[in-house]
Amino acid sequence: MTNPAATLIADFRAAADEIDARLAPSACATIASHNWIIIDDFGPMAFTLTPEGGKNRATCTGHGRAHKVNRFTKTDAERLARACNARAAFWTDAAREEAATLRHHIATLEATSAT
Repeated sequence: MTNPAATLIADFRAAADEIDARLAPSACATIASHNWIIIDDFGPMAFTLTPEGGKNRATCTGHGRAHKVNRFTKTDAERLARACNARAAFWTDAAREEAATLRHHIATLEATSAT
């Protein structure tokens, strides 16, 4: 029988490591203006963008990791966040916060499992 806490710890550690890898400096630069994401009470939001006239319609398709969801310009992110009753955030700030939360969960699970 598998230990559910050990499975969660492994999953959280893998997710935190993946975030760290994305945050690490690299030779590949991303356009800084397109690095804003939308976050609501449940986390970073993912969208499907559909061309509509000369614009795009954004439809929320769920939630994801801060480093994997759609990125927008700051202006577009703020506009979309208002429409979704959410907030716009710079993706690296959100990813660092997400990794810190995962590490906190890991520490809590390890402490609980040790007793």
